[in-house]
Amino acid sequence: MKSYTTIKSLVLSMVIILGMSSFSNDNQTSRNESSQESGAIADVLDSICAEGYNLFLAEYVNWVATDSILAHYSIDQIGRNIVWQPTADSWSVVFTDKEVNNCIFEFRYDKNSKRQTISYEKRPISENEITLIEKKRLMLNNAFQQYGDSLRYNPDYGNPNFDFIRIDANTTRMYMLQGLNRAGIIPFGNDFSFDFDNDCNITAFRRYHRSFLPQPNDAETLTHSHLRNNPYITPTDICNFLLYRGTVKELSVFSTFLKGYIVYNHENNTASFFTSEEMSKRRK
Repeated sequence: MKSYTTIKSLVLSMVIILGMSSFSNDNQTSRNESSQESGAIADVLDSICAEGYNLFLAEYVNWVATDSILAHYSIDQIGRNIVWQPTADSWSVVFTDKEVNNCIFEFRYDKNSKRQTISYEKRPISENEITLIEKKRLMLNNAFQQYGDSLRYNPDYGNPNFDFIRIDANTTRMYMLQGLNRAGIIPFGNDFSFDFDNDCNITAFRRYHRSFLPQPNDAETLTHSHLRNNPYITPTDICNFLLYRGTVKELSVFSTFLKGYIVYNHENNTASFFTSEEMSKRRK
């Protein structure tokens, strides 16, 4: 039997961090509407893939930075950390000392060149970094206070991870993902997100999957289903697949609402929609 814990029971000493259908008796109209529908689905999928890849990068740079600092410092020497995007094409990670006065570690990652830069040079923490750390604290506190009893994770597999993605000039999205302390699986489910305005007030809350679906990552293809209220592949599906996919080459999601499959291609970060009939032909 799986064990589940609400987030309010977790003691965090350190955060390491639309469906469409149309009908017509006119064949030409049906074809036009079908084409428009396909185009609309493609636009949504492009947006989800972009966000999912950005979420993957947030997790990736956090992993690399955390491994790097723990090679030089013990946990009790580290104060706070923040992972953020200084630009659309770069990520930055900063860890502070216990007093949160100085930066003791800095990691930068360029999305285009994939260049990684690490600095262990101690320096005073900047005003911008102090502001970001405080906003992170406020967002976490607001999320736990308002939705803590709704957030679940499975401690048998690991503690939750939290990632912050800047969506636009007015919105920051915080993701909660099921963390892993074991190999050989992809942890679909136990995934949530919160949207915050610039004053760290919650403007939206989402639960992406109704249950936790750990899947083995030693197959060639992998499929799971989404209910009607979640018709598309999710950014969390994409992120977790990229992080833990193992030997799996193709991820597909059956959409109950769209009555078809969304297939994700990790090599070019794209997703395509196939009807059930098209998917059957594709698999032959």
